[in-house]
Amino acid sequence: MTGGASSAIRVAVAHFPSTTAAVPKVRRSTVHMLTTWSVDPDAVSVAEVVVCELASNAAKASHPDDVMAIRLTATSGSILIEVWDSNDVGPRITDPDTDREDGRGLLIVGALSSRWSWYRAKTQGKVVWAEISSGLVPEPTAMVTAMPTRTPIVGPEPTEPIAYRTDPETLRRVADALRGLDPWHRPRPPESVAHRISVRT
Repeated sequence: MTGGASSAIRVAVAHFPSTTAAVPKVRRSTVHMLTTWSVDPDAVSVAEVVVCELASNAAKASHPDDVMAIRLTATSGSILIEVWDSNDVGPRITDPDTDREDGRGLLIVGALSSRWSWYRAKTQGKVVWAEISSGLVPEPTAMVTAMPTRTPIVGPEPTEPIAYRTDPETLRRVADALRGLDPWHRPRPPESVAHRISVRT
């Protein structure tokens, strides 16, 4: 992963072979990207563990010939890690035996992240995501450009009363459904498994 500078939000997408052998490369790439973005070092350490667990699960759920995609989104308040794999079956937290070395990935993710969940991608597969509190270290000399504004257009009055739901569970489901419409995980030809990076202000 490589990326540029932005004081508002930074986004990077990378694709890797869907094998457990690729997990160390995912880890190194994530650490390098977040460090380049000047993310808080403690948050980088947490993200390193979380992305390893999510990538390991994605590799186990996928065919060896598949590709897994990682998207990192960093803001001043959080880091969002999303891992896509081609398997439509949702993740499941298990209660592993005390003498087993595996089966604890999502428990670790849940303990280290402020929240985590998953959604199905519209095209295929699923995305498991985790959010980590903290994020970009403020840049003292950075200047924030005001977002452009436009004149609002008054629309027609509704014919029936509108009921708004603001409970967190409903908002989370809506957010995940909207995320599922974005085919960010699909490599752009002819990149195949090459990196695709976008930086947004």
